[in-house]
Amino acid sequence: MRHLTVILSGLILLTGCTTTSTSFTTPYSTASQSDTATSGYDRQKAAESRLSLGLRYLSNGNYDKAKLNLDKALEHMPDSEEVLRGIAWYYEKVNEKKLAEQYYKRALKINDKNPSLLNQYGVFLCRNGKLEKSLELFNASASILSNKDISGTYENAATCNYLAGNKEAAEQFYRRALNHNPEQVDSLIGMAEIEHGKDRFQRTLHYLGRFEKVSKHTPRSLWLAVRNAAKMNDKDGVASYGLKLEQLFPDSQETENYLDNKNQWLR
Repeated sequence: MRHLTVILSGLILLTGCTTTSTSFTTPYSTASQSDTATSGYDRQKAAESRLSLGLRYLSNGNYDKAKLNLDKALEHMPDSEEVLRGIAWYYEKVNEKKLAEQYYKRALKINDKNPSLLNQYGVFLCRNGKLEKSLELFNASASILSNKDISGTYENAATCNYLAGNKEAAEQFYRRALNHNPEQVDSLIGMAEIEHGKDRFQRTLHYLGRFEKVSKHTPRSLWLAVRNAAKMNDKDGVASYGLKLEQLFPDSQETENYLDNKNQWLR
């Protein structure tokens, strides 16, 4: 049976603000929403269409229609790993953790060699405090030769450790991620934060510089840059990065933090 054409994108854990975001990328069908076609019933295509629609509604926050279409997809293909993953993601979004885990486990029973599935489930477990099991899944994902996003898998393992307070393990995984992809954005900012935590401010600048070459600034990166400049008694750097933080992200917590410290850093 050919796989449904739904691909899980990289799962990103944002360590700076201890939040996570999970997203599916799917080639949404422009065909009719009907489950049958004039040429006859094709359960593969019907499930694919319903899954695609369900994920689209889920991404847009329309949970009722998402559930309707995902349930229809499951009716067409109850043993589809992709459909089960989609439903697991739905239950994540509506904070039904036990049901989400049930569907992840069902998907794993069908295919425990899909690196993307292992990665997705690993992120779910990490979010819910199951560090040891999540790392088992990340390691299993990274060991599969067909894994096309091994740098992202290592990055997730790093971030999971970082959130759990295991900074040394996080550093090792961030470095492995960067070995596979020197432009892995969250690994660059993760390494910058680790170096800053060790009071290695020039090394922090090094990673921030690499980050700036491949990514636009975020509240997290600018707040780190401000703090690093302050540690180096670089008032021009504090003022420059602080101004960007105020202008680009005026409502962020990082901007509020900066304004609380601005006077003492610039006097």
